[in-house]
Amino acid sequence: MSVLQKLLDEKDWNISDLAREYGKHESPELSGDEAIKKYGSLMRKALSDPDHTKHGTVKRLIEILGGELVVRVKRVNDMSF
Repeated sequence: MSVLQKLLDEKDWNISDLAREYGKHESPELSGDEAIKKYGSLMRKALSDPDHTKHGTVKRLIEILGGELVVRVKRVNDMSF
């Protein structure tokens, strides 16, 4: 079970609840039902395969579910800016 799925379960939410909340952040003009239609499949994909979902989507889901995305760089010497 993915971390996203665990966070969803902790809130006792389903995909529709998550899509509705995601819609509030991304498209506040949409009704709850419209947000479910627009974002439901994106939520299913993000929960089932977060590694192949856009970083911004996963970040937003983590924030909506009460988490924080932290990036740790292991080899600073190998990085160039």
